[in-house]
Amino acid sequence: MTEAPYLSIKGISKSFGALQVVRDADIAVGRGEFVSFLGPSGCGKTTILRMVAGFETPSTGSISIDGRDITYLKPSQRNIGMVFQSYALFPNLTVADNIGFGLRVAGVNRAEIASRVEEMLALIKLPQLAERFPWQLSGGQQQRVALARALAPRPTVLLLDEPLSALDAKIRVSLREEIRAIQQDLGITTIFVTHDQEEALSMSDRVMVMNQGRIEQIGTPAEIYNHPSTSFVAGFVGTLSQLDATVTDAAQGAASVGSETIAGLPLPASVRTGDRIRLALRPESLRRDRREGDRTLSARIDSVNFLGAVIRIKLHIGDEQLSLDTFNDPTRTPPAPGDTIEVHFAPETVLALTD
Repeated sequence: MTEAPYLSIKGISKSFGALQVVRDADIAVGRGEFVSFLGPSGCGKTTILRMVAGFETPSTGSISIDGRDITYLKPSQRNIGMVFQSYALFPNLTVADNIGFGLRVAGVNRAEIASRVEEMLALIKLPQLAERFPWQLSGGQQQRVALARALAPRPTVLLLDEPLSALDAKIRVSLREEIRAIQQDLGITTIFVTHDQEEALSMSDRVMVMNQGRIEQIGTPAEIYNHPSTSFVAGFVGTLSQLDATVTDAAQGAASVGSETIAGLPLPASVRTGDRIRLALRPESLRRDRREGDRTLSARIDSVNFLGAVIRIKLHIGDEQLSLDTFNDPTRTPPAPGDTIEVHFAPETVLALTD
């Protein structure tokens, strides 16, 4: 990031008694950027979000927005919008009143509130539901109202705490597209917390992957998926097959997998001949048809799973299992379990993992 970050989180740690849940996190978010915090339950991502919101106080470190230190300010003094997983709408208020609630608390006059509520209803495409109550809405509609309520006071930063996890799959996909479109239209700096990798990869400008309170990697979705910097990121994001290997010639990028040797692999500079490493491959990197420059391994088919547009083939190479994804071709009969086939891959698609 070349310019000064709009949201700056420096050296943030958080402990609850002897339990340290966030460890020395540094995060810089640009103005108008959409950044997802991705990781398993308990990794610390929601705790960081709550510290930004002011619901938790950091044990160490600082938080600033547009150069203003907000580390110890009350939530009401931060001008931050937050959307929760549980919607958190007031059941006794109409949709319009829920959206305008924060503006009324701030002392905004009625005419301005009415104008802003009308604007927000148009933004979330629910103007016809202004007088309904939350119990009269679907889950997706309630979450749209919660988003509009968070945006109504024109916050400096929008925080989204797993807002889609309570919705069914089809609504989740539709709503994440709407959230991203609204965020880009408004240009609001946004932090999105999720454990769903597909959400993070599809919505974000950058993704921050966390594990056990630490930031493992920050990068664009393509960088996180194609070039994971640690074994955890490689295994957590996407489907990944790993093969135990021994480096037979570090200078030539050669390693043995069982009785077969593969050359031309992109091995890290720190790897030496004789080292034990793991070779990792995405299912889409493996092919049944050979191309120029490919490397080849013999494998036994364990299972063939028809997934519609994609067929996932489970394979065994020695004692290791891996997956191959291929597009469904109605003119071609897929292989059968028990068959032995050759699988091919470009050496540059292999991830050599040493940690």
